[in-house]
Amino acid sequence: MKSEQVRMLFQERLNAGDKLTGAAVGSGMASHHLLAGGADFLLIATGGRFRTAGVSSLGSFLPMGNANDMIFEPARREILTRAGDKPVIIGFCPTDPTHDWRALLEKARDAGFHGVNNYPSIGFYDGPIRQALEKAGFSYEKEVEFLAEAARLGLFTFAFVYSEEEAGMMAQAGVDAVCANLNLPVGSDTTAFGCTTPEDAAFSFNRMFRAAEKGRPGLFRMFYVAGPISTPENLDKVMQETGADGYMGGSVFERLPSAAAMEEIAGQYKKLIHLSHENKELRRELQRKKGFDEIVGQSSVMQDLYEVVSKVADKDVNVLITGESGTGKELVVKAIHYNSARRNQPFIKVNCAAIPEALLESELFGHTKGAFTGAMEDRIGLFQLADKGTIFLDEIGELSMGTQAKLLRVIQQRELTRVGSDRVVKLDFRLIAATNVDLQESVLRGKFREDLYYRLNVVSIRTPALRDHMSDIPLLITFFLRRIAAKFEQPPCRVAAEALDALQRYSWPGNVRELEHALESASVLCSDFLIRLKHLPLAIQDAAGARAPGPSPRESGRFLPSSEAKTAMPDLDEREKILSALASCGWRREQAAKILGVSRKTLYNKMRKYNITTG
Repeated sequence: MKSEQVRMLFQERLNAGDKLTGAAVGSGMASHHLLAGGADFLLIATGGRFRTAGVSSLGSFLPMGNANDMIFEPARREILTRAGDKPVIIGFCPTDPTHDWRALLEKARDAGFHGVNNYPSIGFYDGPIRQALEKAGFSYEKEVEFLAEAARLGLFTFAFVYSEEEAGMMAQAGVDAVCANLNLPVGSDTTAFGCTTPEDAAFSFNRMFRAAEKGRPGLFRMFYVAGPISTPENLDKVMQETGADGYMGGSVFERLPSAAAMEEIAGQYKKLIHLSHENKELRRELQRKKGFDEIVGQSSVMQDLYEVVSKVADKDVNVLITGESGTGKELVVKAIHYNSARRNQPFIKVNCAAIPEALLESELFGHTKGAFTGAMEDRIGLFQLADKGTIFLDEIGELSMGTQAKLLRVIQQRELTRVGSDRVVKLDFRLIAATNVDLQESVLRGKFREDLYYRLNVVSIRTPALRDHMSDIPLLITFFLRRIAAKFEQPPCRVAAEALDALQRYSWPGNVRELEHALESASVLCSDFLIRLKHLPLAIQDAAGARAPGPSPRESGRFLPSSEAKTAMPDLDEREKILSALASCGWRREQAAKILGVSRKTLYNKMRKYNITTG
């Protein structure tokens, strides 16, 4: 059936991520060049034929020449033979009293036309001209009945509609596609629909589309390029706001009378829509990559995590994320931000433990020139930089009580005052905080403000330790080895059986981050891209009970396990002490600070001093 053939072809184009482009033509020359420019189908309209004869489009209705007779043979001879595998839809005057509908439609079907359209249409006219035509029997109701008959004969039916009422009528008649039309030729000052901007046009099209879909869900929704839609850029804007399946162009394609121009114009429209779709898909892919794809796991605890993050992402509430070091708290924060309505706005991360207390207030809230010694110029704080977006306060448990009080005011009132200024700055931000300490215990010990805790903890998410989802280790290994291979520009490494067994039996005090570092180290040390047990860190070998005697840890260039690190530290310089302590406990900074006998903040300052950023 003709209708099914066209519907399948159109749906394939849409499934491939494209938009449908139709060209209304009146000559073989126009059809040839518009197909070369990328048109997906042709609509043969008598208006162009009459214009080439020196008569206005209105002549299609007048007795000086029967529109259906005038278009049929040239359309079959000039256009149908040049269309190749592209659908050709012929425009018929449904109100022509000289032809029997069924005979005319059967003639079109037998000649090879794929579908029919109601052109010329009474919808192109209003005022006294329309009144006169309707009085003579040229009514829109007859156009609806004509296309209903065409649908019954199996032809693809493409209906021009000009209002919500007409769109509903055509949908009830069972047409395959509606083409919303503003009845505004290019350059016209007529504003029958009050459409003077692309936004106005999109609003009118959407109203017609909704009316049509009520009558027949799933029909193809297109619009006619005219009026304010006079450039490819405006077309793209309307396409984005309507989500239409495609568009139809007539005089907009033919306004420059040269073959090269027609090909170029049609190609520009087609290319811009294609590029717009590609850009949208790339933006979606980028957001996806910044979202869930780095949170790996199929275990029940990970599925629970995905569900909570999905639910909270688009709810503009404060979130507190807790969990041990190395469990991926920052990945969860990014997943929330990039799946929220603020995804295209700033994402600002603040490591509260890494900023010296004396500078923290200035960093967070900004300062004015001369506010304190060294303030040489005005500075915008991180909260103001996060306006309209998301601010992530990592290690929030490290804030002093004084800074906590100032932070509470900003969170409550959504405003701040820069250091050295009395001007209040209004803000709009989403706050997400993270910590690996027990804030409730800190509240009981008087180390953390209770009111701030409840402000932060509107929704609480806990990232699971790796020991709680050991079944995900094979997936994590595959994920990390692929990422490591891309980093080193080499094939992904494989893992020998005994090494895989050791990785699955190890307790992972440093969690997922420790696993990643272990695999990266092994990928550097192994040969032939095969990781064996001997290539894994010593702590994992010891846990497997399979470490063979060899050179001392100092000679081998590897770090000592925690018990050995404590006794060996006097022989190492300060940077090596820090690296050894971090490595011995899987880069868990809190535990490393205890090994070194210093506070966590001192450890962070030392790491900054020695440019220790890995882990």
